[in-house]
Amino acid sequence: MLSALVHYLGANDAGAGFYQLAKELRLLPVSASADEKLGFWAGQVKRIHARHGAGSARA
Repeated sequence: MLSALVHYLGANDAGAGFYQLAKELRLLPVSASADEKLGFWAGQVKRIHARHGAGSARA
């Protein structure tokens, strides 16, 4: 979810809309805890950097 890179103002985290979309897409359980949400967000950020970051090769 590319929107993982958009930070919620005033926090080092994604906003509620990010998590709601993840739940609607069934990528995150509806009853996800704060730790589960943080882990999901961090995983999405890592995946984006791995695919689109400076170290990724594009032909």
